Amino acid sequence: MNRIVFDIGGTHMRIAHVINAELTDIKKTKTPQNPGEGVAIINDYIKHSGVHFEEVVGGVAGFIKDGVVIFSEHLPKWGGFDIASEIKKGSGANSVKIFNDAEIAGIGEARTGAGKKYNAVAYVVFSTGVGGALIVNGEPVAHSGEHEPGKQIIDYKNMQSLEDVVCGASLEKEFGDLPQNLPREVFRKRTHALAVGLYNVLCLWSPDVLVVGGALINEKNGYSLDGVIKEVSELSISMHKITPIVYARLLDISGLVGAMLV
Repeated sequence: MNRIVFDIGGTHMRIAHVINAELTDIKKTKTPQNPGEGVAIINDYIKHSGVHFEEVVGGVAGFIKDGVVIFSEHLPKWGGFDIASEIKKGSGANSVKIFNDAEIAGIGEARTGAGKKYNAVAYVVFSTGVGGALIVNGEPVAHSGEHEPGKQIIDYKNMQSLEDVVCGASLEKEFGDLPQNLPREVFRKRTHALAVGLYNVLCLWSPDVLVVGGALINEKNGYSLDGVIKEVSELSISMHKITPIVYARLLDISGLVGAMLV
């Protein structure tokens, strides 16, 4: 089945065609703060594609219910926006399915990426915000809201969440510059806090593997995965085994792959 897939994050959005189970013509652009502009980008892509398709599937950064973005911390103007209806109206698609962006990326990693060989896959992404999902046997675990590992409190004295301390938006606000321009020392000093958050994820979700991804996990100007693993292992003295922690294999197309597979 041919479909249009998209992944709308807090900073960038990506769109692609799926033809014969392959992603083609991937387009990446800045995510607009106005949701109407975001839908216009998707519908314009569809209009000029010249490709027949049956449905549109995508992920959006935020709490999603019945095709509506109920709330999005990093895209506040998207809150309350019925993105499914607007895409359907503008594109003429027969079916539009909307998921949380981290959840759809987690599905991609669990089914064909770094978690492919495991049953229970925890996926946590560090980028503009901190998102994640627990995927079991290729499907997200049922939940009433969204999986929000970034919202866990890791500093109870100051009531700061994991996201408050380590995510891109918080670092930019604190240091007044984009995360990629910050010295490596900033990330080195925050690695322990990030590791505490992942340790809690391992304790609460008890996965077979923890897949970590996002723009902030890198060896050049972000959190070193080796450093993160070392910190988590030092925290894990009470655990009878150390769960494997691996880097996301699909990188920045994990959301598109997940949207292709659901």
